[in-house]
Amino acid sequence: MNDKLSLRLRITITIIVTLLIWGHLAWDHFHGGIPTHYLLHDKDLPGIPNWWGGLTLPFFTWFLLYRIHKRTDGSDLPVASESLRIVILRCIAAALVSIAIAVCFMNSIEVTDYIMGTIFVLAFFFPLYKPEYLLGWVLGSTFTFGAIIPIVFGSLFALVFFLLYKIPRIITNYFQAKKT
Repeated sequence: MNDKLSLRLRITITIIVTLLIWGHLAWDHFHGGIPTHYLLHDKDLPGIPNWWGGLTLPFFTWFLLYRIHKRTDGSDLPVASESLRIVILRCIAAALVSIAIAVCFMNSIEVTDYIMGTIFVLAFFFPLYKPEYLLGWVLGSTFTFGAIIPIVFGSLFALVFFLLYKIPRIITNYFQAKKT
């Protein structure tokens, strides 16, 4: 099995995402109009229509797939490359978590705070900032929240997760080096 994210596969995934988002937008257009999502769910704040996702999601997907390719290819890194299978499992896990949050949000089930809290705790132990997690998060929640809100919040979460994962290790390494 070819364990690389080839150009052909990246193009195929991006085309599928593009067709899905534009198909969803076409469905919305012909069934009541394209919805607008408001920041913090407040109609007094600026709204973001879902059609912006039709423009940004394909580029965002392509960018993240490129970042995943660069890391899993291993040609630029002195360390062993990661398995594409692990990357796919991470993406699916993130998509399932974001789908669970979206379903809870749509049905007014008040467990999203607990799910998010659990994710923040897991960020100390697992590198949840990697692009496959972000891609899964965005693709899993796009149907419910549009594409822009998951991209913005997912990117902010990835930054926070990076800090939560790296800072304790930097501090630990500093004190271990100081001991010796």
